Amino acid sequence: MEFALSGLLSLLVAGTLAYVHWLFEPLVPTVPLWSWTGFMGGVTAIMLVVPMIVHVRQPDAERIERFWSPLGKVVAVLFDLAVASSVWVLLPYASEPLQLLMVIFYSAAISGQVISTAESIGTVVFGVIAVFGSAALFFFRSETAYSTSLAVFLLAFGALMIGTALVLKQAIRTAITQRLRAESMSADLADALAATHAERDARARFIAAASHDLRQPLQAASLYFRQVLRVTDPDRRAQAAEGVNRGLAEAMVMLESMAEHLRLESGTLRAQVEPVALSAVFAALAQELAPAARESGIALRFAPTRRCVLADPALLTRIVRNLVSNAILHSQGRRVRVLVRGHGDRAAIHVLDDGVGLGDTPPEALFLPYSQGPDSRRLGRGSGLGLAIAREMAQLMDGALVADPRWRMGGAFTLTLPLAASAAPAAMPTASAGSELAGQRLLVVDDHSDARDALGQLLHLHGADVRAVESVADVRAVLAQGWVPGALVTDWHLGPQDSGADAVALVRSANPAVRVVVMTGDAAPATARQVGTLDCVLLLKPVDEAALLDALADDQ
Repeated sequence: MEFALSGLLSLLVAGTLAYVHWLFEPLVPTVPLWSWTGFMGGVTAIMLVVPMIVHVRQPDAERIERFWSPLGKVVAVLFDLAVASSVWVLLPYASEPLQLLMVIFYSAAISGQVISTAESIGTVVFGVIAVFGSAALFFFRSETAYSTSLAVFLLAFGALMIGTALVLKQAIRTAITQRLRAESMSADLADALAATHAERDARARFIAAASHDLRQPLQAASLYFRQVLRVTDPDRRAQAAEGVNRGLAEAMVMLESMAEHLRLESGTLRAQVEPVALSAVFAALAQELAPAARESGIALRFAPTRRCVLADPALLTRIVRNLVSNAILHSQGRRVRVLVRGHGDRAAIHVLDDGVGLGDTPPEALFLPYSQGPDSRRLGRGSGLGLAIAREMAQLMDGALVADPRWRMGGAFTLTLPLAASAAPAAMPTASAGSELAGQRLLVVDDHSDARDALGQLLHLHGADVRAVESVADVRAVLAQGWVPGALVTDWHLGPQDSGADAVALVRSANPAVRVVVMTGDAAPATARQVGTLDCVLLLKPVDEAALLDALADDQ
């Protein structure tokens, strides 16, 4: 903008210069007049050329700031010197009316400079002092009738120009600041809208993918169950019953993965970091995964290690289990190796196989929710959440999980975690073999009749004295009969009026030491926080039988 205004001002100056030369040609000696005209003409030419060069080259902001802006200030100073010199070269030969005309030209020249270079207060002040100061000094020394008045006017007008430049500078900066702020707010709003749309789309994809993935094992379980009802051959019935178990187990794994994914997204899953001996983790997983490895014809080996890491034992086990299970199920290889290497203050846990590898799948794409490798898609196995969840769990522990494309002999995943100095052998979480509930009083509260009856019958098979009721009113009636439970298993949403919190409060009023397990299909973070404030065990439906028995056996 400054260069464009300077270019327009230069055209006006060129025309004015020609007119002034024509006015003073009969009055001023040739040598001084042409010397001044030549100096002024050279400055005017520079003022015309510089904007044109800038327009053609289109330099970036850094180049303008470093070179062209300083050059513009130099040109402005030369212009001020040329105009100021005219006071002493031309005015001594001018009549009083011509002097007044020159004062008008001086005022116009400084006004144009203020408009075109308002950001450069130093240049404006120099121009005012050079031009108006020279003219005022000239008129103070003159003896014409209005010389003193003209001198005072020039000084006052010069001060006004400096004030105007200051105001313009502040106004320009304020306008720029407001525009930048508006653009920033607009950009923030656009980002927020984009994030909202992306989150909406992600939720839609989550629901669609979850619905699709869950239909597969449930469909298989349903078809197998129909065979159980219809076939009479014992072997075929046993195979069909095993198919029902597999389908339901796969659906439960998927639901748990989805619940973990939602907890990670909402930030409600926390890592309880402590020193963990990797040897204890490896020993537990080697025993747990050995049957699956044998069934797949894979030699599974965990390399011995004495290293300890700072991690959450349960999350660490979950990640390594996921990586090894993936290798067993999908690698189509013959060997799976787990080994540890130290890298400074961190430990790298490598899970390697000699199978088909990652193929053409980009490594980072494997960690996207609902992303699966070609073998998983072909076999219809898995939810596509395992690696995404594993990476987020690693990040909760200040770790990282990556796929290493450099490994050409199969698949390779590396989990890095901070090293710890030492750790006592950690007791790793294992599946419970069940618990004896014989003679214990258990109260089941669920407004879904089939779920309530099935749970009550299951607990009864384990020897418990079970009462299964539908509502808080039924709980109140059971307590009024003098039957006080030692443990309570309740749904969280009990119809439109009641909640699990009401059932918990009512039972605790009769038995403050009652063990409480909340079973719900609501994976919302707010529900988890509410259950947590009541000091209850929270299990998300569908619940594994062993997990439920473990929860009921706590504190016995």
